[in-house]
Amino acid sequence: MTLANPLLLLLFIPFGLLYLFWREKKFLGYSSLSYIQEPAGIRRIVSYLNKPVFFGSVFFAIVAIAHPQTKYYQEETARQGREIVLSIDTSFSMTGTAIETIKKIVGDFIKKRAHDLIGITIFGTDAALIVIPTMETQLLEKSLERVQASQVGYQTSIGEGLFTSIAALFEKEMGKKFTIRDLRNSINKEYLADYAVSFAKEMEQRGVLKNKLIILFTDGIYNIGISPGRPLRLLKRMGIKAYVVAVKASDVTGVDPEVAAQHIEELQEAVESTGGKYYHADDFEEVARFYDEIDTIERDKITVETVLKKKDLYLYPTLASLFLLLVSIFIENVWVRIP
Repeated sequence: MTLANPLLLLLFIPFGLLYLFWREKKFLGYSSLSYIQEPAGIRRIVSYLNKPVFFGSVFFAIVAIAHPQTKYYQEETARQGREIVLSIDTSFSMTGTAIETIKKIVGDFIKKRAHDLIGITIFGTDAALIVIPTMETQLLEKSLERVQASQVGYQTSIGEGLFTSIAALFEKEMGKKFTIRDLRNSINKEYLADYAVSFAKEMEQRGVLKNKLIILFTDGIYNIGISPGRPLRLLKRMGIKAYVVAVKASDVTGVDPEVAAQHIEELQEAVESTGGKYYHADDFEEVARFYDEIDTIERDKITVETVLKKKDLYLYPTLASLFLLLVSIFIENVWVRIP
């Protein structure tokens, strides 16, 4: 417990001195009662309690005006929903029709997800977080409008986009124990290093892996950065699904057609290993199935906001003070009249 006005406790000093040196028996009574015969027996014992009871009332009154409070506690605003990060390919090959097609699909997706937390990342040569997961639909739509091809480089690093999306999903949970740099290094190997495994186990123990997913929008051809299979391997370890919505590239990709076909096949296999799916955005029936697939994912509690608050406790000493004051009045003005 803490006090909002601790200096008011100094009032105990004069009232403490008054308690020690006040020798009168009466505090709240009427002068006409001073001639009543001195009580005896149990009545006399109770009448002597008048002084400590009255000053007990004063004690609790002072505590009340000092404004006692609880220590800070967390209050969460939560609802049922999903936490989704949308990762958008903004490489040069997405110029023109491809980027506009994806922005339309993403915009429609955002409008249909009023109860979900949604974040946005983009990737090209590098990757960047645009919006952390939020329910602010207008913020998401305005941010989406500003997304353009070649925004973070001309090449295509799907792996970086996926990893940045993982970091966006667990930004709050990482704290000081885990760093983005060390986590990235630990997945950029032929196998998940101990650091990544520890991260996955920690998130599982905290119970923060439910109802999270990543949806990546791309032309499906990566040519730089870490292999998409490596962050997808971490997602598989944590039981988080990844989905890919692919469009046809509007421009040349700079990748040999055979290599491009192999990359697309590898990406599709890695995505499906997480339990997600690979959709083709130029097939409207496929996009419709994609929306339906997301709707089947079970909603769970998601924390929208966490606020530090204090709870006021002054009501309890106030009630105690009033109760003791009434007891004191009863003893002095009623008890002594009882035959």
